[in-house]
Amino acid sequence: MAAISSIYARKQIANAVRLSDKAPLYDMVDLTPETAQDPSVMVPFPLYLDLLETIAESEWPDLQFHMKTCASMRCDEFGVFGLAFKTAPTIQQGFQRISQYIRLHNRVSDFYAEQRGDQYVWSVKGPPVTRLGAALSHEAALATTLTLCREATGTALTPKHVQFVHEREGSIEALVAHFGCEPQFGAETDAMIFDMAQVTQASALGDVAIWEYMTQQLDQALEQLDGEVLPFEAQVIEEIAKLLSGGVPHLSEVSSLMGLGERTFQRRLSERGKTFQALVDQARHQLAQQLVAASSYSLVEIAFLTGFSEQSAFSRAFKRWSGQSPKAYRLSLQDGALRP
Repeated sequence: MAAISSIYARKQIANAVRLSDKAPLYDMVDLTPETAQDPSVMVPFPLYLDLLETIAESEWPDLQFHMKTCASMRCDEFGVFGLAFKTAPTIQQGFQRISQYIRLHNRVSDFYAEQRGDQYVWSVKGPPVTRLGAALSHEAALATTLTLCREATGTALTPKHVQFVHEREGSIEALVAHFGCEPQFGAETDAMIFDMAQVTQASALGDVAIWEYMTQQLDQALEQLDGEVLPFEAQVIEEIAKLLSGGVPHLSEVSSLMGLGERTFQRRLSERGKTFQALVDQARHQLAQQLVAASSYSLVEIAFLTGFSEQSAFSRAFKRWSGQSPKAYRLSLQDGALRP
């Protein structure tokens, strides 16, 4: 599931200065002030977007909170991941570590580093921007990276150019102040562009031995992440979701994919107080909410992707799940394109 480290949510909440009661914000992302201290705790991405939009509404149109959040980030707060970046001999090598290990903290976006002549392009590919929260999340992804670069080099590193795919309403003064240049909107990619000389400079705290040791620790962390076993019912939901675009799968299809006989499969569900039909419904619900909230698919396409033969049946089911029609739900999130 698309998710992001609680560190981002915790810091966004801390910078929601116009919302003095923080409890509803923590509730929104299923965190407490205590659980939010652990960066390994992950927040579902749609909930994180809801949080960003709620805070943005309190500041509109002079949005500053997400850039304050990015400016407050420190390498040490990201544990081994941050230390591996800070101790990289150069920023270029630090970028390589981010792109390789970002899944430990961000299971939403992919990061890419590329040299183009005498320029170095750091780009981010995330979900399509269909709502303000996604736009702010994309902006914060680049801004946080820049903050970590500045800490690592001990300089006020400024990119030569910053660009975003989305268009955005509201003030961008905070972005200009943070990046040191005015971002371009409506571009082909989300990216920061540096001169090669900027990224090949030695990091202030670069240490090859520590950097290599931290990289080994990251390799182990990724192995552990990839080897984590989901609860049985979560595995079933995951397998069902993969098959929904071909229609609602039969129990025999899912049990076969999981390498289990039908009787064993049913017994394991029964032991957990679950039924196959209930998990099908849950898989459809989760996938539908994610696609309506954070994708550019039409409702007809989402109906197909969630195993419905007709949009009308999908709409009735979605209203049963969420209390709103899918159209109303999406419009309530967009509310005038990118305006909160």
